[in-house]
Amino acid sequence: MGNDKKLTEEEKERRMGFALQEAAKAWCGEKTKDITMDAGLAEEFAKILVVQMYAPKLGCATTREILEELKTRIEMDGKLDYRTIDSD
Repeated sequence: MGNDKKLTEEEKERRMGFALQEAAKAWCGEKTKDITMDAGLAEEFAKILVVQMYAPKLGCATTREILEELKTRIEMDGKLDYRTIDSD
């Protein structure tokens, strides 16, 4: 689920539970309500959602928000080489 080294197991489960609920909504739409839900597909989609929902959105951030994010990252692990997205 991304860079979640500092998250408790309880928080990881909470995030995944919420993402599963969101993923399940895909089978509640007008076009999809008659399709049998695929639990495995919902779970895989939820994993993607967790990363997207909790990733910092710095592309649209103000300078204050960027500085606050950097301050938090330094306070959490003291590393300046942290990447939001792993490089290939």
